[in-house]
Amino acid sequence: MTMHRKVRSSGAANPQHSPRLFWYFAIFTVINALVVFSPVSRAAIVLYPASSFLLALFIIKRSKPAFVGLICWLFFLTPFVRRVVDWRGGGFTTVILLAPFLALTVAALALVPRWRLAVTRRTTPLFFVLGAILYGTAIAVLHFKVSGLPQAIIAWFLPLVIAFFIFEEREHSEEIYKGFEHAMVGGLFVIGLYGIYQFFQLPAWDAQWMIQSDLVSIGLPEPTQVRVFSTMNSPQVFAAFCTGGLLVALRSHLRLRYFAVPLGLIALILSLSRTAWIGLIVGILYLFLIMDNRQRARIVAVAGSCLIFSLVALQVPEFKTLATQRFSSFTDPSHDSSYNTRVQDYGVVLRTIAENPFGLGLSSDSDDQAPQANNVAQQDSSITDSVFALGILGAAIFVLGSILIGFDIFVGRGHDTAMIGAKATLLAIFAESPFNSVIAGPIAFLLWCCVGLCLAERERMSAQERHSQPEIAESPLSASAAPAN
Repeated sequence: MTMHRKVRSSGAANPQHSPRLFWYFAIFTVINALVVFSPVSRAAIVLYPASSFLLALFIIKRSKPAFVGLICWLFFLTPFVRRVVDWRGGGFTTVILLAPFLALTVAALALVPRWRLAVTRRTTPLFFVLGAILYGTAIAVLHFKVSGLPQAIIAWFLPLVIAFFIFEEREHSEEIYKGFEHAMVGGLFVIGLYGIYQFFQLPAWDAQWMIQSDLVSIGLPEPTQVRVFSTMNSPQVFAAFCTGGLLVALRSHLRLRYFAVPLGLIALILSLSRTAWIGLIVGILYLFLIMDNRQRARIVAVAGSCLIFSLVALQVPEFKTLATQRFSSFTDPSHDSSYNTRVQDYGVVLRTIAENPFGLGLSSDSDDQAPQANNVAQQDSSITDSVFALGILGAAIFVLGSILIGFDIFVGRGHDTAMIGAKATLLAIFAESPFNSVIAGPIAFLLWCCVGLCLAERERMSAQERHSQPEIAESPLSASAAPAN
């Protein structure tokens, strides 16, 4: 058993490959950047997803932490790549957006020969969630709503794969979390910096994408008139990843956090995503409750620097006007159009449950025969998403699995302090779920990645306790045997 663990450890972490892996990442970045910003940028429609898949296939055999970090970076940057390609080459393509999901496919393939390691009592709630997704798929097929089914399966199922993958690699959960931490803190720095630049100097590719997408909710395609979405596809997705990055960075020891946190916080405010602001507050409160006084003092120091940066930023008139208007909506929700729309949507949800108790299936968003459901689904709510797609039964199974997961992570035994950042991110995502879609797509990857990290750490610690128990039990027997001799 010990030899097996040593072999697995070298295969999962492989610190000796780290310098070499850096060059593989660098070559991937340089080649794609040269193509994307060249006259033949349209070639990136094939090159970028294909090279992402091949790099993931290569990295996963050498370093699991680097593999998880790669997927994080792909979710951070892929929408940006897509917009630049559309701007330079013309057209409006979505194929490039498959890149991070193709990398997740590599994780699914890696699970196949070792699937037994991912099946334990602790992963039972994950199978509840998987069962609900399969139920939604079956409902879509039975209703002949298959036009959007492949896209829906990708958005719902593949993010869940990362939880099983990380749990299967639970012996190296701490190393994988470090890879996740480096990616989140580094990504926070990049998306925060670009988000601030986007607000004051809206790049042409972002403006063109806003016009083509016709997304009124993200503002006007003009500087200082846009809700920041940075390198991602919407302010909600950007804000969720930014919140996760901030919570991980507050717990991190990386020096980059001193630059990443202020930039990320300012960009998060410019996203005008109130649900993410609430999630961030919930996550920070959890960090304060769970940490000791020395760690709390460190967070206060980092938060203080953020406050100084924010006060300086508020001296900019455009920034001050937007932030003041958005914060004022907390005290007067009755005049907030977004709040009123969501209240109306939940009334539609109740009528839909009565008319379609079994759900519309995972591809319900693409169904032209359910215009009411489509209008509500566009409002981004995990509650409406689950009810419309999964019905009463499927949503109940999904919620039950989620509750069991939360109970195991936050109430169960163990003190996995290494995963506090992941736990805080989970709480933040949960706080966002009533007003943001967090169970499918990019945010679902962040959700299930944190779930996988926490469950893997719990299982690893439980295994260590089981192995140490026989040694503790032998000492009284030895003591009692000594006088007999």
